[in-house]
Amino acid sequence: MRQSALANSHDNRGTAATQLAEAGATAPEIAEALSWSVDKAQKVMIDLYLARRGVLAANAIAKLEQFRDRKTAPPE
Repeated sequence: MRQSALANSHDNRGTAATQLAEAGATAPEIAEALSWSVDKAQKVMIDLYLARRGVLAANAIAKLEQFRDRKTAPPE
């Protein structure tokens, strides 16, 4: 495989990992989808891609808001 094709393959997998994480996939799900170890998926998600984009903070805040909404919703 040529060097440029190899680099492009890694870029595509990184992009796929980022998009999966942004869609709410967990590290184990991303690892399975991309044939990575869970450690690698976590490192890629947190250290390389998502931390730079503010996605982790936005996802954490959205989860907190959903939790609060469930707690304050009247019982059915």
